[in-house]
Amino acid sequence: MTLDVQRLFSIVAGQLRASEIRELLKLLDRPEMISFAGGLPNPAAFPVKAMQKIVAHVMDEHAPEALQYGPTEGHFRLRSAIARGMGQHYGAAQDVDNILITTGSQQALSLLCTVLLDPEDIVLTASPTYLGALLTFNACRARVQGVATDAEGVIPEAIEEQLRALGSEGRRAKFIYLVPTFDNPTGRSLSLVRRQRIYDLACRHDILVIEDDPYGLLRFDGEAVPPIKSLDQEGRVAYLGSFSKILAPGFRVGWLAADATLLRKAVLAKQAQDICTSVFGQYCVFEAMVHDMLFKHIESICTLYRNKRDLMLKAIEAEFPSTVRWNRPSGGLFLWLELPPAIDTTELLPKAITHNVAYVTGKPFFPDGTGHNTLRLNFSYAEDGHIREGIKRLASVIKAEVALVDAGSGADHIPIF
Repeated sequence: MTLDVQRLFSIVAGQLRASEIRELLKLLDRPEMISFAGGLPNPAAFPVKAMQKIVAHVMDEHAPEALQYGPTEGHFRLRSAIARGMGQHYGAAQDVDNILITTGSQQALSLLCTVLLDPEDIVLTASPTYLGALLTFNACRARVQGVATDAEGVIPEAIEEQLRALGSEGRRAKFIYLVPTFDNPTGRSLSLVRRQRIYDLACRHDILVIEDDPYGLLRFDGEAVPPIKSLDQEGRVAYLGSFSKILAPGFRVGWLAADATLLRKAVLAKQAQDICTSVFGQYCVFEAMVHDMLFKHIESICTLYRNKRDLMLKAIEAEFPSTVRWNRPSGGLFLWLELPPAIDTTELLPKAITHNVAYVTGKPFFPDGTGHNTLRLNFSYAEDGHIREGIKRLASVIKAEVALVDAGSGADHIPIF
């Protein structure tokens, strides 16, 4: 008799759902397809020659340590460098005991959820927000409540309204999760005024803020805005950082900066997950920092991505109908588009794929399942010629859908934006 594995699954396993983005990427592995779907760094941005020297140096000078198991907290010198760097570059200096090295920032979020969330706990997020976070919260059986956003990101007054509503019912949120700088999926950034307002709300209502910041150093325009963590005087901001977008995702090195008590619990949770993050990867990242390679590399990445953003925006302006709205992010990897309300981007996607162009539908990023007429485009990965051609293909699909909707309405189309 064949084992019925289904009956063995836990409640959590039964609630796990595939990432729509990851599932979509499986369908796009053919040469004629132009994909704006992933959130991938461009391979041209990988510092191959520089890292060859770094890897050789690690093997020549540190091989016995780099090839061994390491402490769960992470490579001490890397943690110290990150703690100092958060002060130098973010205005949020940390003690080394407040830094935990993680296997990407996604693990940092997973560890926090492990030690903080019980089933039915309430989590507040921007709406829309990072899909990977929503999947993690749902796996923990949390209740995710989206907070309204506008062109500048999450609205502090909307957070306050929800916190007050919960308090009037005798309930409270466990934490607020935000990607305040070049948000995934929208590319929006919170102003310093809004960051201060959100931090003040967290203090007043005695809740935690989880600040996810994988793109903060990928700024193309304007002045840098300090992270919410730089405002933290009470240990109520847990900061997630990553080297995936600013160096290379293959190292899988991220970090958590948090209150020491919270960090110790996260360390225990990590011991149960993977014992320690790749020690070899940690040594490579540290040596890249020590040899003054990292920030020079970030400058080159920003130049590359700025050009790709501008190229995609120029193509959109030339090709897309006037009833489509889009933003101009000052950094990061993504553009966010809103189509007329009568168009469902999930239903539109198969038509786009038949034209060999792909995007990510917006709906999965909304905790309440709204956002049917939105989509996300990644500008960092595609070659320049593919950006021009892909936008042209997508524009033709959207124009055809708009015409179909107009014909079905039996009335002249009136621009809604």
